[in-house]
Amino acid sequence: MTQAGTFRYLALDAMGKKTRGTVSALSEHAAYREVAAKGLTPVRIEAGKAGRNRSSIKPTEITTLTRELSVLVQAKIPIATGLVSVAENEPNGELARMTREIAAAIESGEKITDAFGRYREIFGDVYIEALRAAEASGTMGEASSHLADMLEQNLEMRKQLKRALSYPVIVIGFVLLALTVIVVFVVPKFAAIFEQNGVDLPITTQVVQFVGNGIKTYWYLCLGGGIASAVALAMAWKSQAGRWFFERAFLRVPCIGPMLISMTAARFSRVLSLSLGAGLDLTESIAMAGRATGRPVFVEETANMSDRMKGGASLSDVMRESKYLPSFARRMLSAGKDSQELANSSSIIASHYDREADHLAKSVNTLIEPIMTISLAGIVLLVALSVFLPMWQMIKMSQG
Repeated sequence: MTQAGTFRYLALDAMGKKTRGTVSALSEHAAYREVAAKGLTPVRIEAGKAGRNRSSIKPTEITTLTRELSVLVQAKIPIATGLVSVAENEPNGELARMTREIAAAIESGEKITDAFGRYREIFGDVYIEALRAAEASGTMGEASSHLADMLEQNLEMRKQLKRALSYPVIVIGFVLLALTVIVVFVVPKFAAIFEQNGVDLPITTQVVQFVGNGIKTYWYLCLGGGIASAVALAMAWKSQAGRWFFERAFLRVPCIGPMLISMTAARFSRVLSLSLGAGLDLTESIAMAGRATGRPVFVEETANMSDRMKGGASLSDVMRESKYLPSFARRMLSAGKDSQELANSSSIIASHYDREADHLAKSVNTLIEPIMTISLAGIVLLVALSVFLPMWQMIKMSQG
């Protein structure tokens, strides 16, 4: 599927005043049409990245900004004025600058959606399109509140996943470091002592000695191979084919797979509820909610769902054939008879799978701990036997 790019433009408005901004489009020609549709006369279009400040603007800060926007709208404070106040108290310089630019654009008469759309790469398609629908339907306060809730839920799900994986990664890292020191420096010295005393080394000691000597002699190859492997994995994760491979592999891992499915279902349902509540079309909402999950396999499936529904297929038909949505979610969504009922059902589904994802994340930690303990005990036992078996033989020889 072709991905949209970001283009920077210089254009003239109806009064002949120069204006700059960014649009998301599939090509430069499509970007010209997007700019012209805003009532502007394009002067220059060039490929660029609206998200040039993405690295310095954290998701938590976007969540806070969205919550403040919701409060501004509900308090009936002019958004431009309120955003200027927010920018004045914002410690992140890049975020403050972006907020002031959005406020200035709104103050000059630009639509709220277009002002935020200048930073589509930072806010995301779901965010911008939800604002667009809310602005058109007059539900900006409710939509911004739902957006803030959605962003907070997304952050919480990321924290759950990090909590589930951080413990084993840290423990394995320290254990590998300790074992490397033992295998490379300690065991070879014992092995040399045993050989000098005429002790026949058992197979366990020979294996550990061989590994230790290999690492000590060819450490640069081991280090280079480790770095190359890490770089290759990172590049594979960023590539489309590699990401698909990892996603499918993770889905087959016990506990990890069900947890990812629950997290995906929760995010999909929450964004679907938000989109439908803001007045977006069902087919567009399904595709958008799929993209919001960030799971390539599921993104393709929801895009196919949307295309099939545009071709006349019913919601129940496309949901029935879904491979990645849990059966409970499929049944609940298929039962929706109109957008409002479907939005309510989606909200219920999101809450259910948020709880299930949290439960599975705790279960993963509970399961990983004994597995790691047993595995590490086996490794420690192997290293210990490589030292103690020949030591016992040497003691017997000295006694005999």
